[in-house]
Formats: sequence, structure tokens, C-alpha cells
Amino acid sequence: MTDQSAGTEPAPRSRRRGLRTWSAFGELGRRPTEYEIVTHNLNHTTTGATPLLLSPDAHGNRWLIEHRDSSALAVPDWDAFRDPDAVTYGSYVTMQDEQETYVEGLLEKFDAEYHDATMPAATLDFLARAMTPTRFLAHGQQMLSAYVQQLAPTSYLATAATFQTADQLRRVQLVSYRTTQLARTHPDRSFGSAERAVWEQDADWRPVREAVEHALVEFDWDRALVATQLVVKPVADLLFLDELGRQLAAAGATLDAMIAENLARDARRSRHWTGALLRFLADAGESNVKVLQRHLSEWAPRGHAMVEAGSRLLAGAGGRPAGAIAESVRAGWRDLVAPAGLAMDQL
Repeated sequence: MTDQSAGTEPAPRSRRRGLRTWSAFGELGRRPTEYEIVTHNLNHTTTGATPLLLSPDAHGNRWLIEHRDSSALAVPDWDAFRDPDAVTYGSYVTMQDEQETYVEGLLEKFDAEYHDATMPAATLDFLARAMTPTRFLAHGQQMLSAYVQQLAPTSYLATAATFQTADQLRRVQLVSYRTTQLARTHPDRSFGSAERAVWEQDADWRPVREAVEHALVEFDWDRALVATQLVVKPVADLLFLDELGRQLAAAGATLDAMIAENLARDARRSRHWTGALLRFLADAGESNVKVLQRHLSEWAPRGHAMVEAGSRLLAGAGGRPAGAIAESVRAGWRDLVAPAGLAMDQL
């Protein structure tokens, strides 16, 4: 048998490098992090002629094109944004499992010490007016966060907003649990049944409720982003987590003060990625700053109304006066927007 390959040259190997495992990131120059691997380019509605695999005239396609794709905010690459805390599903579940274990321990400890039964009437009055109605506020914030997530132009933003939505659900559950505990310990009061009337009719809750309601009908993503992340959520969180926690501690509602402090950690994480987003948008162009400032100037009066009314409401427990509460909340609000060149002062 003759060797047919004898005397022949082997075929030259191609010098062209094949695609690497992480080619979706382009020339990243490094191995992507776990956070980037599980978060990158997951938004399937931002490719193709229409966002959804439906008729171009389908309502979902028209909605995304009008309210997301026509946004006045513009950046070269939305996928360049990063959550500074790099939260993934795995890290979020681990983190919140630890937080829930801590809170469950608090609930068991204070229940065994008959904490609710020993609170004075004035403290119970304050809880009924300022704490237990916050489940309505938290549920409104949950819906707002879900809309920011649903229309986010990149999966990096959508993921951060998803965890923020989950944070709000956690808050609704904890406030509801505490409301039920208080109702069982004090059946002569209206815990669990009077909160809706307080939320809808109390004069000091009205600016907060109206801000949430108006934010819920901001359909353009850039406007919804400003209403939710730059006004309603930060102001409400500073008031009804940070400041409420301080007032609860002063009033002797130690358990609820500690729960508020724990929930405030979630709110600080939200402000962290929101601040990073503002700087990202500002770095992408001065036109983005102008868009954000225009929307913020329109929404700032509602935020200031929330501060004034919420401060009066919280001052009812004694502790810090309304003026000091308002000053602290405005300082925290300013710390969020000022690094991006934005101002929340009333015009």
C-alpha cells in the first residue's frame, strides 16, 4: 500500500484567533467578574427592529418604543453601567437571609419580653399613625421600582431595580407582621384595620400619598426614573426609615426602631447605585444633566412637600423637632443628587 500523504506539506494553521469565552464583552482586557458574567446583556428587548417578538403594532412594542426607546437620556453604551455593590442573585439571597435571621431573632426576643404590652399609650398612638401605615407607602414604592426595572435599557440597571423591588416587598411583609403583632396584643385598638384611612385621609400623609400616585403615572422611563429614584424613594426612605427609626427609639418603641434601622440598610444600597447611575449619566454628556435637572425641578416641589408634612408627622412622637428632621432629610437628599451636578432646591 502506498502512503498517499508522503511528501506533502501539512495544511498551514490559521493565525486567526478564535472567539474567547467572554467575547460578548468585547475587548474588556480582563476576565469579567462573576457579577458581570451573570448580569451582562440579558435584556432581549433592546435588539431587533421591534422590542418584542410580536407585531410592530402590538401594544407592548408601541409602549417600549414610546416610553423607553424614545427617552431623552442618551449614553454610548448602557451596558457600561455597573452597580457599585455588584449585587447578584446569589449574593442578594445570602445577604437578605442573614438580615431576616437577625430580624426574626429580634421579634422572638422582644415578644418573649412582652415588649408590645408594656408600651405606653402615646407610643402606640404614634405607631398607629406613623409606622403601621407605611405598608401602603412601601407597596407603592414596590410598584414604582418594578416599573423602573421593567423599562430599564440595560440588564445592569434592571437587576439593581429588581433587588430594590424585592427590598420593598420585604418591608411590606415586616410592617404587616408587626401590625398583626400589635393587633393581637392590643385588640381594643385598630391596628390592621385603620391604616388605610390614615394613609388616605391624614393631612400629613397626603403629600406623601399624592407623590406616590403621581409617580405611578409617569410612563416615560427618564421621568419615572427621576420621580422614583431621585424624589419619592430617597425622600420617603430618609423620612420613614432613618428619621422614623430615631423617633421610634425616642418614643420607647425599641423593636420597631431596630427593624427600621435594618430596613434602612436596603435603602442606603438603593441610593448607592442610584448615585452611581447619576454620575454615569452625567459623564455621558451635559445633555443628560439638563434632562435630569428639568425633570427634577418639576418634581422637587412634591419632594419638599413630602419633607415638610413627613417631618410634622414624625415630630408627633417627641424626640427631634420637625425642623431638625426636615433639615436632615434635605441634607441626605442633596447628598444624592449634588455629585451629579443636580439641585433639588425649590425654584
